[in-house]
Amino acid sequence: MKKVPILATVRAAWSFVYTHLGAIIGLVWVPVVVMTVTGFFVESRYYAAVADSLASGNVVTQGPALLGIFVYFIAVLLLYSAMYVPVVQLAQGQRKDGALLHFAFGPPEWRLFRALLGLFAFLLVPVMLSGVLASLPQLAKMQELLSVLLVLVFMGIAYAGLRFVVLLPAIAVSEEGPALPRAWKLSAGNFWRLLAILLLTVAPLLLCDGIAGVVLMGAQAMAPGLDQTPAMQAARLQAVAGNMPIAKGIEFFIAPLLTGLVASISASVYAVVKDTGRVNISV
Repeated sequence: MKKVPILATVRAAWSFVYTHLGAIIGLVWVPVVVMTVTGFFVESRYYAAVADSLASGNVVTQGPALLGIFVYFIAVLLLYSAMYVPVVQLAQGQRKDGALLHFAFGPPEWRLFRALLGLFAFLLVPVMLSGVLASLPQLAKMQELLSVLLVLVFMGIAYAGLRFVVLLPAIAVSEEGPALPRAWKLSAGNFWRLLAILLLTVAPLLLCDGIAGVVLMGAQAMAPGLDQTPAMQAARLQAVAGNMPIAKGIEFFIAPLLTGLVASISASVYAVVKDTGRVNISV
């Protein structure tokens, strides 16, 4: 299996975003606006419902808000598909320019959506099984073993998720077969290289997002789970809900950058491992 060049792929990703930022914004701003506005209302309602349940001690009141979060997550996968497909096409040279307004759900978008939905379901199974095991009273005395198990499960999820998710956008655009097994096959032998590429591209943006959130909202408002009492947790969650406009505003501005970086990485990596010749990358 061909090895993906790290530095060349990182340079290509940042160069693509720098050169085509205007086109990327034109291709993704509609789904980003929909996702940002919808997320604001859904997440604000969720945090408020959790805060109320903590304050009252009635967990049942979280039900409608949890359902809303689940439906919103499915909608986000659809919107991600509509965002990444045209930007990958731009990175691969199939699309020559951007657009003032773009929102489409053709066969590539649906292929990517099905793949992302399947990946989510696949990765959710070990999380649910781990949660069930951790909640069994018979295993209450095996907390250390359960902690190790949870760490191993999440390490496995990170490994599998990275192997799948990087190549899915390019495969959905370029091929018509099942995307998940194809992504797993093409990413073989490149996990650490893919991780290094993401650490040099996506991680700095996420770090800036976190720093901006801390500066604007405060560290405690971004980490409500650190408090010990339900009343304090409820107060922190209310603070998170109150700062939601700022958080969503930051996400809105970095979304085109993240989309461009990931789309370029997907296209570049696919070109190397598939040997399509669309992207000329040298070590």
